[in-house]
Amino acid sequence: MEFFFDKNKAKKQKEPYGKLASQQKMRLAMAFLNPLRPIINESWSNYGEGKKSKAFGQALRKVIQDAIEGKYPDQLIIPGKVMISMGALPLSPITDVVRSASNLAVFYDNQAHPMAKNGDEVVLVAFSPEIGIGAKNDRVCYRKDGHIEVELPVQFEKNTFHAYLFYHNKKRTSFSKSYYLGYFEPMD
Repeated sequence: MEFFFDKNKAKKQKEPYGKLASQQKMRLAMAFLNPLRPIINESWSNYGEGKKSKAFGQALRKVIQDAIEGKYPDQLIIPGKVMISMGALPLSPITDVVRSASNLAVFYDNQAHPMAKNGDEVVLVAFSPEIGIGAKNDRVCYRKDGHIEVELPVQFEKNTFHAYLFYHNKKRTSFSKSYYLGYFEPMD
């Protein structure tokens, strides 16, 4: 007689497909957002009830829900769908993005908007999840200026990076949604 079932025989346990897919999504989102943690803690604070860990968790949830595409094991993050800041302040339309070897300049429309003030500050963020670094502008620029230009850290001259732009008020209590400027290759 041939046995087809034996409760004493150890079963070979496979990880459930859904569990592996969820774990990969979490790893991808964490690796992408981790260099941005200080920015996210501040810019998502209204959505995290003022707590940094909750703010980061909300941003992480948003990435997992909206910015990861593909089926396991071929999942990937779509950087243009990642929101590194969230809020009600309006974004100005971007007119041009210019990259040189050591600078990144963004030109935007500075027309008046009922919900925006000329004194809203502009934040330009460049980061590379591959090398694990992120940087933001150290000089204050305002919505009324119509452009922002930053000197890039030397690490970005020979590595790829992503760039985002967003606004906040002077008190840093109101933020705009972030705008993805693009993926920049090293300059030769």
